[in-house]
Amino acid sequence: MCGRYVRRSDKQKIAEWFHCEGNLAEMPMPDSDYNVSPTTNQLIIRQSRETGDRELVLARWGLVPFFTKDLDSVKGLSTINARAETITTSKTWREPVKKRRCLVPVNAFYECHRIFGGP
Repeated sequence: MCGRYVRRSDKQKIAEWFHCEGNLAEMPMPDSDYNVSPTTNQLIIRQSRETGDRELVLARWGLVPFFTKDLDSVKGLSTINARAETITTSKTWREPVKKRRCLVPVNAFYECHRIFGGP
């Protein structure tokens, strides 16, 4: 799987739709992106730890496991997808699925497969 998606909505519309707080002026995001790829900073909606309100923030797409010492140690480790059947037992996913959730505003996603005989 190629793990890419499309976001056509601008940050102001997303903040309005989800009733979010956030410093939109400091978020250098294009109004839309038709090829969002893993490890890039993208808009997410999460619950603020201080106020409990929804907030719109930029976050790196892909999980950096809590046991990671530095980002170089996760290179080559695919942490953009989790299997539903092992999400609660996997060392990488079991803690985040309990405590760290967010909404990712997406309009479409790509599902790429290698075609037999293709590149």
